[in-house]
Amino acid sequence: MLQNTAVTIDLPYVPGFDWDGMLSFIAPRVISGVESIQDNHYQRSFRINDCRGWFKVTDCPKRNSLHLKIYRDKGRKPPELIALRVRSMFDLDTDMGPILQKFRKDPLLSPAISAYSGLRLPGTWDPFEFTVRAILGQQISVKAATTLAGRVATLCGPECTSEYPEELMNFFPTPEEICRSDISGIGITSKRQATIQGLASKIVDKKISLSAEQGLKTFVDSFCELPGIGPWTAHYVAMRALKIADAFPDSDLGVKKALQENGKMPTQKQTIERAEAWRPWRAYATLFLWKSLDLLREEKKNTLQKDVGNPYKP
Repeated sequence: MLQNTAVTIDLPYVPGFDWDGMLSFIAPRVISGVESIQDNHYQRSFRINDCRGWFKVTDCPKRNSLHLKIYRDKGRKPPELIALRVRSMFDLDTDMGPILQKFRKDPLLSPAISAYSGLRLPGTWDPFEFTVRAILGQQISVKAATTLAGRVATLCGPECTSEYPEELMNFFPTPEEICRSDISGIGITSKRQATIQGLASKIVDKKISLSAEQGLKTFVDSFCELPGIGPWTAHYVAMRALKIADAFPDSDLGVKKALQENGKMPTQKQTIERAEAWRPWRAYATLFLWKSLDLLREEKKNTLQKDVGNPYKP
């Protein structure tokens, strides 16, 4: 019984970690049936080799740690390995001090740093799962991509047993399971189907590696050889799945919006040149650029509310 194999581990972090900010980023992207966020905690099903189960993560700010509770079948996998992957998933081991110190000197990033200093770069439990999710998200909304990822899990992944929380109904499929599945009915184009199944096949055949050890350029170059994969997808996967700190999706619309001046977006060359100042942490700069857009939206909202409430404004 999974309930009888529960293991609890505390995952310490440096004070200032923004758990609410982390959850607000992840929440719109959770894969239905595989992950869930409720009552200020995160939970998901998982498989590692011959071990399967589910875990729940809750913040304990008074102890400066995340509380990880793991339920696994027969205890066949050391919980320490699961804990390491969760630490990476929530970016608990990055020393943010040098990053924040550098970015505070940049007039473009400093407002977001002041407002979101506890921000961390959300990672992923499984690089393959995230890569499939990134491919599904090409040129569509976050909500639509999340829906499609849930369909992939339902169609291709094994079902969870009744011992799991009712929100967790499936395991996300492995590359081998994707290769054996017909995903033509999930609502994506035939080209995107081919990209996903081509990715799965090359991982099975060890022709593509989702490992950070190969370095950013090697990964991007090899990944972009796969039909249907461009630099944006490669850098986004490197940024969040491989946790390569200098990955930078220079063609990202949010990045360009954050960099625009007088309503004019920068060229790709200008974007790349501007980002040189943020090396070797361009992935974190990307995160703060996205958050700077939230600040702008909030400012516009507050300005609008003030204007509406001012009867003397022409």
